[in-house]
Amino acid sequence: MTFNANDFKRAMGQFASGVTVVTTMHGQTPIGVTASSFTSLSLDPPLVLVSLSKKLFTHNVIADSGVFAVNVLAAHQLELGMRFAGMKPEIADRFAGLETVTAVTGSPLLPDSLAWVDCTVWAMYDGGDHTIFVGEVRDLSVSDLDMPLLYHNRLWRRSEALEIPTVPLEATLVEVGLRDGIQREEKFIPTEMKLEYAQKLADAGLRQIQVTSFVNPKIVPQMADAEELFARLPRHEGVIYSALVLNRRGLERAIAAGVQQVEMGVPASEALARKNANTTIADGMADMAEMVERARLHGLRVRAGVQAAFGCAFEGHIEQGKVIGMARQFLAMGIDELSLADSAGLGNPQAIRRMVQELLPLAGSVPVVFHLHDTRGQGLANLLSALKSGVTMFDASFGGLGGCPFIPTAKGNVATEDTTYMLHEMGVQTGIDLPQVAALSRRMEEFLGQELPARMHRLI
Repeated sequence: MTFNANDFKRAMGQFASGVTVVTTMHGQTPIGVTASSFTSLSLDPPLVLVSLSKKLFTHNVIADSGVFAVNVLAAHQLELGMRFAGMKPEIADRFAGLETVTAVTGSPLLPDSLAWVDCTVWAMYDGGDHTIFVGEVRDLSVSDLDMPLLYHNRLWRRSEALEIPTVPLEATLVEVGLRDGIQREEKFIPTEMKLEYAQKLADAGLRQIQVTSFVNPKIVPQMADAEELFARLPRHEGVIYSALVLNRRGLERAIAAGVQQVEMGVPASEALARKNANTTIADGMADMAEMVERARLHGLRVRAGVQAAFGCAFEGHIEQGKVIGMARQFLAMGIDELSLADSAGLGNPQAIRRMVQELLPLAGSVPVVFHLHDTRGQGLANLLSALKSGVTMFDASFGGLGGCPFIPTAKGNVATEDTTYMLHEMGVQTGIDLPQVAALSRRMEEFLGQELPARMHRLI
């Protein structure tokens, strides 16, 4: 043994309730899996305990080879934890791109771990569907850092000091002002002005811009120029222009117009489903399945999800289980992005947090987008709750414009400039030029002749 007891105690102290990756070798191939059961069994001799499901290939390799290493992940190694947990199916080789070091037993050691212990199997105990491996520590290393990656209640967390907010380094804002933002405005926004705004929003750093919806122009007159708008949109490398579709007719129009990404959804409220699309939830989901298949057939990216996910102005409370069930159905359709909309602005930070805890593990590698309204002044609070819970994509509207035409009280999306300001002040990068967006809001305010709900465009 080349280490002392104090080093071993420190290594085990780094673990706390942190995420670990158990690694070993299968011939010449490194093997690893994220595990959550790891603790010290004895100090003299130094023994550690790992519990692994018998269904895991890693379990069988360790049982045959008799060696393994346990790597304690740091707070910044979330992607690594998800990779070895099998939540990154697009990564075929979990060790790809990692500069591992070979331990004394031959097991691979992951870079930048808080601590690692290298073991030979001392004993194995049958634990039903698991096997309890007791490993005798042959070598170990422990860093001076003390911020492990945590996983609790199906939610990945980063353990950090109180003065450091638990937030990602980057977030993506999807600009919806040209669609959701203006759809209920009575004064028609000229096509030329919409085109100019699309250009300037892209110049300001927005990389996903929802520009229109293919709906009945008699019901939503503001969207009457959808085809012309898409035909004349300025093209930017890396910028996705998308459109909302509510039914098959709208999808066919979008396909004919050359749209690259469509957005669609079904309310978790029967009353809103009837008012919004004259259908039921069940029929709406059946239609969505056919629409997703049709869109994919034509090479379109599809974002789909649940509207009125946190409450309905007509029905009131919406059960979380109902929303999760609908989300499962959407994910089974093979969509590219899953969205949840607080269409009536009835969400609160706690409800948001609970929903995200259930949703993210379910979504896996499919990005989750939140569409939040500030109807009751909860918009940014809800956004922050979702952000700290693991969501990094959000719809926002310049000036805070917006609201569903079929929900009279559902006014005001979270404002792009207010959201950008908050994120930037917290150290979360968006790539958005705040003054440019603020200038667009001020101009729209003058054009409409009304004060917009956002705040930062009046302060910059």
